[in-house]
Amino acid sequence: MPKFIIQEGYQITGEFEIPHGISIIGRADDVALQISNHSGISREHCRVSYIGNEVTLEDLDSSNGTFLNSRPIDSPVLLKHKDHIQLDDVLLFFDASDLTAQEQTMVSDNASGTQVWKAVDVESVRSLAQTLCANMAKVIQGKDDVIEKVVIALLSDGHVLLEDVPGTGKTKLAQALAKSINTDFKRIQFTPDMLPNDVTGINVYDESRRQFVFIPGPIFSNVVLADEINRGTPRVQSALLECMAESAITVDGASHILRKPFFVIATQNPVDSHGTYPLPEAQLDRFLMKLSMGYPSPEAEKTILEKQANSNPLTSLTGVIKASDLLHCQALVQSVYVSEAFRDYVVTIINETRRHEAFAYGCSPRAAIALMRASQTRAALDGRNYVLPRDARELACPVLAHRMPLRLQARSAWHSSEDVLKDILARLPIERWETMAGKQSEAKHDKTSK
Repeated sequence: MPKFIIQEGYQITGEFEIPHGISIIGRADDVALQISNHSGISREHCRVSYIGNEVTLEDLDSSNGTFLNSRPIDSPVLLKHKDHIQLDDVLLFFDASDLTAQEQTMVSDNASGTQVWKAVDVESVRSLAQTLCANMAKVIQGKDDVIEKVVIALLSDGHVLLEDVPGTGKTKLAQALAKSINTDFKRIQFTPDMLPNDVTGINVYDESRRQFVFIPGPIFSNVVLADEINRGTPRVQSALLECMAESAITVDGASHILRKPFFVIATQNPVDSHGTYPLPEAQLDRFLMKLSMGYPSPEAEKTILEKQANSNPLTSLTGVIKASDLLHCQALVQSVYVSEAFRDYVVTIINETRRHEAFAYGCSPRAAIALMRASQTRAALDGRNYVLPRDARELACPVLAHRMPLRLQARSAWHSSEDVLKDILARLPIERWETMAGKQSEAKHDKTSK
């Protein structure tokens, strides 16, 4: 019989065998699966139907939504083995291991994999981003461009690496973001003597229960500040790899799913600073963007001194968005239409990086996906439900440059990977792809409207 494994917080608290027929999940006393003590769960939150050999899930107009594999559902969906459902901070893992492989088959709504045009509510994404940026700008002065790119990475379900000299506001930017979202926040201060368990957590033997109990580490949070990440040893840095890529982590052979949203914003000092360890290439590739704060302008620095004279503005910052709203916007971003011309432009850039003699190696397919996803968010913030090549051109350097190390012999001719990438972009006239992408998006819209 299929069942749900219930995880509240980061502890498994029980199981629920799904009976044949209709079952309601919520906070009410008369529901089949009652999940109390969670204000974000409605009295009747969602409906589970077990009819024949199929188990379907449907949201019941809950206040915060029902999320299947991190995406909100607005119509009944067929569950498959190992799906996870998120209700507020409760996770339900669907276990259908007792069913046959044929019974677990899920028919895709879009078997061809071709993206269709949708009437995406980009205005809600734009409004949330503007609210978030304005709130963070109360603390971070004169860095609106950096703030916007951090928000783009957040809405793209990626992670951000901030590199700059100490004291430029990297940690404060991360704290301002965390305080602007009504969700969990943890800070990890990396040092050379840290162990991987200091990040992931550890199993401790409980005498009263006569069994090992998992104690979650600070990585089990919605927003994680990995401060001075390159002061940790490579072994500790590698502890972040799985959770950043899969939103899951394995401790002593047991896998633990991280609740969404999950956003790592890491800071690091320049690699030539005392006591730093360069990040592995595989971990750099997990960051959607690498950004630099830079020194503020004289006018912005005067404003900083004025605001800091009596108190720290960070202490007065309050949350302006909910985690569930953020999850909805992340899903909306992925529905922004991507034309064939745009894909061709991105692939052209990626292939140029692979052929350029200055790079030890070029960008991977993961980098191409990251650029596409960030461009979808950029388009939504501009009020468009389709991407244009100029979105990718604007974000190419922060998304791609940190993934490609320069060859040793190329460092005399090029100052950084970013300079090489700018040269590649300058040699690719954008007008042809821009025109084609616009026409294809209009044609797709007209065809779907009919």
